[in-house]
Amino acid sequence: MITICRNAEATIAGTIESVRSQEYPALEYIVIDGASTDSTPDIVRSFGSIIDVFVSEPDSGIVDAFNKGLSRASGDIIGLINADDEMLPGALKKVSDFFSANPDIDVVHGDVFLCKGKQLLKRVRPAGRWWYPWRLVLFNHPATFVRRRVYEQYGLFDTSYRIAMDVEIFLRWQSNGVTIKYLPEAFVNMKCGGVSGQCAAEGFLEVRKALLHYGYSPILANAQLAGKLLLNWIINHVG
Repeated sequence: MITICRNAEATIAGTIESVRSQEYPALEYIVIDGASTDSTPDIVRSFGSIIDVFVSEPDSGIVDAFNKGLSRASGDIIGLINADDEMLPGALKKVSDFFSANPDIDVVHGDVFLCKGKQLLKRVRPAGRWWYPWRLVLFNHPATFVRRRVYEQYGLFDTSYRIAMDVEIFLRWQSNGVTIKYLPEAFVNMKCGGVSGQCAAEGFLEVRKALLHYGYSPILANAQLAGKLLLNWIINHVG
C-alpha cells in the first residue's frame, strides 16, 4: 500500500490505522510526504515498523508523489490509499484472495463509501461501459489494486496530468488490453473534496484530453466536458 500526504495531521493517523488494522502479514506500506510543515511527519514516524518506507521531501505534486511511491514498491500487488481516506476492515484479504485465485487478472477495483466527515453520503459504484464517458466513474481509484507488472510494462502516472492522472492511466490500461475485474465490494471510506473537487474545471479539461488521446469521439468528449462544467456550475450557484 502507498499513501501520499502533505500537511495531513488531522487525518493521516486514521489512514495509517486503517491499514494497520488489516492485519495482513505480507503488507508493505510506503508513505510519501511532500515536506509537510505541520506534525504529519512526526505522526507517521510514531507508527514505527508498520511503515516500511517513509520519504519526506519536496515534490512537484500528486503525480510525482504517486510515482515516487510506485518506484519504491516491491510487492506484487499495489494499492493507493489517500491521506484522508480509510480502508475498510478485511479489504486487503479479499483483494489478495481474489488475485491468488485469478492469476490472469491484472487489476481489481471495487466500490467506495463517500463520506463527509463522519457522515456517509452514498456508496459509489463504477459506471457501466455504456455510460462511459458520461459519468467517468468507471473505476474508483482508491478502491483499485494493481499488479506491479502492469506499472512495469505500461509505465507510471503521466506527469503531464495534474488532476485526472487516474483517468489517463485507466484508459491507457484499457487500450493495451490489461485484464480488469470489478468486484461488488466496498474497500474504502473516501472523503469528499480533495484536489479534484477544488480544481474541477481543470480536471474536466484533463479528462477531455485523455479521452481524445485514447480515441474517443471528439463529439462525445466535448459534450461530456460541457455537461460536467454545466453541472458543476449548477452545484456551485443554485440552491
